[in-house]
Amino acid sequence: MFINEIFTSFQGEGPLIGTPATFLRVANCNLSCSFCDTDNSVSKDMSPQEVRDILIKEIEGNNIELLVITGGEPLLQFDEILEVISLLNKDINIQFETNGSIFKYNENFNYVISPKEDKKNVFKQWYQCKNIYFKFVISNEGDINEIIYLKEKYNYADTIWLQPEFSKHTECADLILNSLNKLKNIKLSVQSHKSLNQR
Repeated sequence: MFINEIFTSFQGEGPLIGTPATFLRVANCNLSCSFCDTDNSVSKDMSPQEVRDILIKEIEGNNIELLVITGGEPLLQFDEILEVISLLNKDINIQFETNGSIFKYNENFNYVISPKEDKKNVFKQWYQCKNIYFKFVISNEGDINEIIYLKEKYNYADTIWLQPEFSKHTECADLILNSLNKLKNIKLSVQSHKSLNQR
């Protein structure tokens, strides 16, 4: 497995913001987003057993009930991650954070899907699945218009989280606020971990 880092902190964004969690951050991604906060040049080659041992130490040592699997793009290593999860032998809430471009789905896990490219096809592929949450990074008004289109086209009534791109988060938060008359059932997702200088 190609691992970037394993650590314990608070979930800083999305539907479970503020929840204590252990993070398994994998290396490598199939996209190259300019605002990515993962240094994909940092990669440790580890066996599933080695990953399991570190996770157990973090989870049990900190009384953690949430494991966040992020990246990079974790679904590139989905089979290996499933092996790690099977080795945990512990009832724990599993949350994948993914760009959604690779469809690897298991209804026993939660997925936070943050489409970066080809948003329409990613949304179409995932929106009827159980235990999913959509979180869209907002950089401009075009991003908001695309979300309005998707919600209307697919009659999607569930909440969607809108996350201002951090390098211009005040400007983008204002843009979301000024678009509330066109948006239905949305919530703001802020990257609180960055404001607190956490990972």
